[in-house]
Amino acid sequence: MIGQMEQVMRQGHCHCKSVCYEFGGSPLTCYACHCTDCQSSTGSAFTLSMIVNQSDVTVIEGSVAVDGFSHNGADIERHHCESCGSVLWFSGKEYPGILALKPGSFDDTSWFSPVAHLWVRSKQPWLVLNSSIKQFEEQPEMAELFGLWESLNR
Repeated sequence: MIGQMEQVMRQGHCHCKSVCYEFGGSPLTCYACHCTDCQSSTGSAFTLSMIVNQSDVTVIEGSVAVDGFSHNGADIERHHCESCGSVLWFSGKEYPGILALKPGSFDDTSWFSPVAHLWVRSKQPWLVLNSSIKQFEEQPEMAELFGLWESLNR
């Protein structure tokens, strides 16, 4: 949440609890994406992503399967539970050492909130967004999203 971000070990699981991971760092940013790709790949109105350093995530139980796909010309890897298929994070060669973690997989989701809504020009018309959260019509530069997180979590 807004305020100083504590450095604590946080755990997360897939839906069936076969995979357990720990996150021991500070997020770089967290946002909700409303692009049509995120809508179709999740079957939902948007997806949450928390950008983290890969070195801060450790799988402590279970096995994570990886498959690839192309997104806007970039090769992306989806890391998910072999049993239930829950996506835990994404990675890509474009951002080495960085993961787009799915923060809904944390055991406790009360400690974070998104700093921005991306691709709001594609959001579902019935969805009303909180006007206090920054909104971008399209994809902003990652540096801007990192800056928003840092300024709100000092």
